[in-house]
Amino acid sequence: MELIYILTVIITMALVLFLIKKYHLTKYQVMIFILLVLFWSSVIVVRAYRKSYAGNPIDKGGLALSAAAAATIASGYGFISIFARFSIFYLSDLFHSRKLMIGLGLVIIGLTSYWVFIDPNYTSLLMSSLALGIGASMLSLFNVFFAQTFTPKQAMMSVSILSVAPLLAEFIMSAFQADYTIVTQENYSMLWLLSAGLAVISLIFLAFVKDNKEPGRVMTKASLKSVLSNKNIYFFGLIAVLVSLIKFSTSGSNIITYFQSDIINMNSTMVAYSDFMFSVSQLVAGILAGLTISRRIGLKNTLLLGVVLGIVFTVILLISHNDWMLFLTSLLSGFGYGLTYNSLIGLTLQSVDVKLREMNMAIFQTFFAIGIFYGDYMYKMILSFIGNVSELQMYNSVFWVILFLSVVLLLFTAFGINYDERNNSHELNHSV
Repeated sequence: MELIYILTVIITMALVLFLIKKYHLTKYQVMIFILLVLFWSSVIVVRAYRKSYAGNPIDKGGLALSAAAAATIASGYGFISIFARFSIFYLSDLFHSRKLMIGLGLVIIGLTSYWVFIDPNYTSLLMSSLALGIGASMLSLFNVFFAQTFTPKQAMMSVSILSVAPLLAEFIMSAFQADYTIVTQENYSMLWLLSAGLAVISLIFLAFVKDNKEPGRVMTKASLKSVLSNKNIYFFGLIAVLVSLIKFSTSGSNIITYFQSDIINMNSTMVAYSDFMFSVSQLVAGILAGLTISRRIGLKNTLLLGVVLGIVFTVILLISHNDWMLFLTSLLSGFGYGLTYNSLIGLTLQSVDVKLREMNMAIFQTFFAIGIFYGDYMYKMILSFIGNVSELQMYNSVFWVILFLSVVLLLFTAFGINYDERNNSHELNHSV
């Protein structure tokens, strides 16, 4: 394990130095990048394990809470995001400060993570899940924060560079996750202590980062009215709900718990790095979606390709219980989601005027958060519907529902969007 830590440090430093030299990043840009790595580390180190900690038996380091209770804890992440994503944009605009919102997020994450460490129970884990949802809602704010340091023509480049930061955080934290979730150690709580410590470190680092929020307001009643009057926001919002519901029900804490179950019985190192595998392929797909794939086949077809890859992954979940097969196909799942999410963002942003994009994104992210909530809450809903069944039957029921929704998403996208690639214009079919 010590070798893994050493390799992690070396690879991390090499990647950061490469980015600095490759893109000639300024000291200020590097500070924002490092801040996001620290910030996201405090979230990601525990995000995928909140359901496992709650529901796993005591001999596997868990709290042995009911499956319904574990699902409720997991769904708190998405539930709070429904309200937080728009509110964070609005409040940062109102107080002319992005640092204030990031700082508040770190305080909430730090306090709730420490609460779980000293007193792990249903309430503390639920509060921690809510705090993580607030933290995840800050990612879009970081994108704006970082993009402000580049010229308008470099906006896409800024997004690509900053997208490496969360991946880097997940890679660094994977080593700790693998170490602290070995069954014989039974110390999930150490992950939450690490989360609290990282939140404190991030707060200290934040104090040295200058705020670059401009004084003018962009989140106004006029912009809200204009965005809400555009029918595209509702169409793409509905697609966002389906995309995020499918993604979060078959990744993160839900898929980690499935991999740890007696059905799959994947070892702790593979479990820890499966989330990283997903993120790596998501990042690669996200970059390719913008630079090559969408240019060759178009944004709509890129979105459809991503949905198809997601369907293939769901079918594999239904027919295979081989740990290596599922570990490797996490790459397929991440790649499909990377194509889907990035092309969907491109389609929805291009459907509005540039001046309305911040408001449009705030509303779009609210729709997206609804899907996150139901992606986690679906497990509790299905348990309530099918009653007391085996663990395998429960997971298969979820995967069949996801397969059905994925096919609906595929048809809805294929026949609902008419997109002119040359003129960047949208026409929605009323038949869908």
